[in-house]
Amino acid sequence: MTQWKRAMIAVTLAAALAAMTACAATPAAEESVSQTAPASSALQSESSAATEEESTSAAQGDETETTNIGSFTTQTLDGETVDETIFSGHTLTVVNVWATFCGWCVDEMPILSALNEEYAEKGVQVVGVVNDTITADGEEDPEQVALAKDIVAQGNANYTQLKLSDDLIQLGFASLPAVPATFFFDGEGNMVGQGFLGAKNEEQWRETFDTYLKMAEEQMGESAA
Repeated sequence: MTQWKRAMIAVTLAAALAAMTACAATPAAEESVSQTAPASSALQSESSAATEEESTSAAQGDETETTNIGSFTTQTLDGETVDETIFSGHTLTVVNVWATFCGWCVDEMPILSALNEEYAEKGVQVVGVVNDTITADGEEDPEQVALAKDIVAQGNANYTQLKLSDDLIQLGFASLPAVPATFFFDGEGNMVGQGFLGAKNEEQWRETFDTYLKMAEEQMGESAA
């Protein structure tokens, strides 16, 4: 089993911890979750304990062996070809996996967009991956791609948005138990800390950016030594 697959399994096992801020992997299940608690109220009511747990989790992830995502090819929603070099030139890349049916995902897009601009000078970029642009037989669904483009435009998500490809499917991005799911990578495509499931409010996202940026800087420094 590859290091990346082990990392994806670790995120899968954490799914239950994010039940109140994530959409299940199918629209029907997501509807049930949404009826339980509106995104805005749930995010506002989250305690600081969640942030503390994340910091601890990130620190634990820093002690494990480095996990590299490896080579892959995909396209943006606009059809531009992208590969693993997307990480190059950035200290930290925040990869946010979302779906068109997920209200939690859409709600946090403006936050991620604003932080993408604010942290750009620090070497941070946000990259979205929409994981429901393919049909059950693995073919691209033009209607879903069009819907994703509309959602991105309405959410003012000014960061790069990727579609699924065979490579990303093999990496597990199409089989996550819930969305949004977020992963962090340094400039060499090495995973930083541990990924997590669930949405965040602006304060929590800002603290997350700061925590993982520091980890990425330390990780890149160790790599260069």
